[in-house]
Amino acid sequence: MADLVTFYRSIHEVVLADVGNGYWMASVDGVLVMLAEYGPVHVGEDLDGLVIGSDGGGRSYVVATDGTVWRMRTATLDEPDLDLVADDLQLLLERLERSVTRFIATGEPGFV
Repeated sequence: MADLVTFYRSIHEVVLADVGNGYWMASVDGVLVMLAEYGPVHVGEDLDGLVIGSDGGGRSYVVATDGTVWRMRTATLDEPDLDLVADDLQLLLERLERSVTRFIATGEPGFV
């Protein structure tokens, strides 16, 4: 979670609505609202996380307490079905950067 603190010390939020279906990294306030409304997301048996963003397809990104980043397969937080997308937030942001670069060059969104 240290990466998340570092991220929010430097960047308020990310809004890339024009890249593919869009990518959003919520502000701290947005993360706290999601936490207050829905509670932590259960990533695994002993692992919880926070919703930190989403793609334009309604799938949320979750940072787990161990720092891993997951993407939900569906738009529901009730019983999330998750895929690991990055070992940490830095890797997620690097993949997002590559997705933006690919979109600029080819018009095709990346795979984040």
